Amino acid sequence: MPGEDSMMESTGLSRANVTRGVALYRSLAMAAAALTLVPLAFADVHYKVSVLPDAGMLHISMHLTGTNRGSQFQMPNWAPGAYFLNENFKAVKNLKALDADGNPLDIAQEIVSIKKTYRDGLADKVFEIPVCTWKVKPTKSLTVEYDIAQKPVDGAVHWGGPTTYLYETGHRLEKCVLELQLPQGWTPYLGLTETKPGSNVFTAKTYDVLADNPVSTGELTVDHYESRGKTHWIVMRGAARTKVDRVNLLNACKFVSDTETDFFGASAPYDKYVWHFAVMDSPDGAGGLEHLSSTQISLAAGVGPRAKSVLAHEFFHLWNVKRIRSKPLGPFDYTKLPETGALWWLEGVTDYYAFTLPHRYGGNDDASYFSTIASNLQIIRNNPAHKLVGPNEASLRVDEANGGRGNSNGYLMSYYNLGWLAGLCLDIEIRSATNGKKSLDDVEHALWELCRNDKPGFEEDEIRRQTIRMGGPEMGAVYDRIVMKADGMAMEDTLAKVGLKVVVKPEQYVDLGIGFGGFPGATALVVNAVRASAEGKVQVGDKILAVNGKALAGDNVRAMAADMTKVTKDVLAGTPIKLTIMRGDAKMDVEISPATLTRDIYSIAPESTATEGQLKLRQAWLAQKKARN
Repeated sequence: MPGEDSMMESTGLSRANVTRGVALYRSLAMAAAALTLVPLAFADVHYKVSVLPDAGMLHISMHLTGTNRGSQFQMPNWAPGAYFLNENFKAVKNLKALDADGNPLDIAQEIVSIKKTYRDGLADKVFEIPVCTWKVKPTKSLTVEYDIAQKPVDGAVHWGGPTTYLYETGHRLEKCVLELQLPQGWTPYLGLTETKPGSNVFTAKTYDVLADNPVSTGELTVDHYESRGKTHWIVMRGAARTKVDRVNLLNACKFVSDTETDFFGASAPYDKYVWHFAVMDSPDGAGGLEHLSSTQISLAAGVGPRAKSVLAHEFFHLWNVKRIRSKPLGPFDYTKLPETGALWWLEGVTDYYAFTLPHRYGGNDDASYFSTIASNLQIIRNNPAHKLVGPNEASLRVDEANGGRGNSNGYLMSYYNLGWLAGLCLDIEIRSATNGKKSLDDVEHALWELCRNDKPGFEEDEIRRQTIRMGGPEMGAVYDRIVMKADGMAMEDTLAKVGLKVVVKPEQYVDLGIGFGGFPGATALVVNAVRASAEGKVQVGDKILAVNGKALAGDNVRAMAADMTKVTKDVLAGTPIKLTIMRGDAKMDVEISPATLTRDIYSIAPESTATEGQLKLRQAWLAQKKARN
């Protein structure tokens, strides 16, 4: 690994330089706007994104041919990896269409509500999904222009594809060209391949690939490293980026790249990789969204253990989800959420490996690994819904959550926690059934062989088939118990096969009476659960604005949730707290009284009566190794 100075560089620009660059850029851009785009080869869709930081917007033009039967444009209603519906079309401003000679064309907007039925408790309810389509009459070629609000934050501009790029419904599988026009001195970072170094022109195989590549530019702090012959860029934005121990972060990212690529035994499936970090002023924590050759992560400047686990999770998605996937997960239907029972594997088993591989390669010890098992088990068993919903159902019905809008967690139960433990159980059961000759690794690698090199996604029963293939015919019933049924993991029995036991102790705690959260990128903290002490006072869907008269800190849901946790962590049972909430269009103050409740605290411990065979299986399961260079 090269020395620190050669690894690190800064692309930070002063605001004065940026302003001067924008002035020059704008004069050129206005002149260029009067020119018609040179037609490209048939079937290429050409996107041009002009970054206008002073105006706080992106100006996007989209040029395509083969439109002699008319055109229909849409904006995705959801983003792959984030399974909830947004009305992204509302962000499109100043939309216009021009023919090949630059003449304006009429655009007809049509909004159709697709009705869907979902289950809410014992009742069936209906949720309407608005789908917006802009229609343009037939013409030989067409240019569409529009604006998306995108203000710089601490001098940097960052955008994601599904909230930025329109698509033409008949051209989604065609090659896309992305041209970026940036203020002078700004460098773009994204996972696409540049047609020529320094050109700021990139190509994507399809719209799905274009939309799956977020972009960072402006005032950034940038490092890079090599892993298995591929360049990996660490791109940080936000004022708190100056507080990051850059060597620590670089080493953490490289450890993940080295070990996970080693696990799959070949070169990583991309030309380059970009870590897009929005840095928060916090000691630990992170949240991310995966992409084909990059990830977007809100990262705590302290880069603690929880943040590092998110690095491992998002990088593993390069295989699980982005390439190893069920068929509904690409090519995508952006008008509605996908229906697949495999999210427990694609998210939860990803999380299992995000903890298992760092342990296997020496990144953490047995005690921390056992603590993570216990934490997942505690979350599941302290939720009464674990007796109603298993991993498959929590995945398949995610579009019914949140009043039919969906979420990125699961129906009634989290497919992350369920999938983590299902992966653990299947791993131990396969090892036990084959006397250590096979493991969950073999299932993962078999799925990789089925899906690699742009092959179609797997069928819904493929994970079960591969589990039986690796573990034997009896694994069919084991799989069905663990995955297809509620409360079927039998954790105590499973862990006993590797000489471990579950220890449960009751603990009293103070409960607010509400749960809270929100979608990634949301700007409001929302009540997502109401328990006895808050019933009749707070409702699911209420937006929390302030606690005891003090507004929640932060401009995004993750920061607000962290502040909410901080200001309520020392509340006393029976002492009311005042919440300022927004319910619909009405702002109001309500009082809730925290109550003392009891919950079970779980831990995992070695079983003193473990047999030699059980100890041997545990040793193989927890064995450590070194990554190949």
